[in-house]
Amino acid sequence: MKIVKLIGNGIAWGCTICMFILMTGSLIAGDEFLAMTSERFWAQAIGSIIVGIGFTVPSIIYEQESLSRGMQTLIHMGIGFFIYFLVAFNLGWIPVEFGWQMTVLSILIAITFAFAIWFGFYLYNKKEAQKLNQQLETMKK
Repeated sequence: MKIVKLIGNGIAWGCTICMFILMTGSLIAGDEFLAMTSERFWAQAIGSIIVGIGFTVPSIIYEQESLSRGMQTLIHMGIGFFIYFLVAFNLGWIPVEFGWQMTVLSILIAITFAFAIWFGFYLYNKKEAQKLNQQLETMKK
């Protein structure tokens, strides 16, 4: 049941980020961006969903307490980025046709964005754990 929830979260995240990119792209590049995107809408949407699932399902690794947090993060993000790069290169999300500088910039933006989301979840979960610990301490007294 946990996997089904993670898949659902991945679909939601993938669709949300896809819409965010479409809105941002249309604000910056106008209708040309949307026209370019609409030609391959289904491929873009399915790719976004696959990437969303690719980052959420591997997060189950954090339940493996025998692994260090660093190793858990490496496995989680490694799988997510592997899936992202497969999809991104196949769908043209990384503009290799504009040279190596633009390719590197696109990759750095993707990595920064993914780690920002990861860090947000890390902070949220840390705060939730602190709340639970405080509640347990209060119950002990």
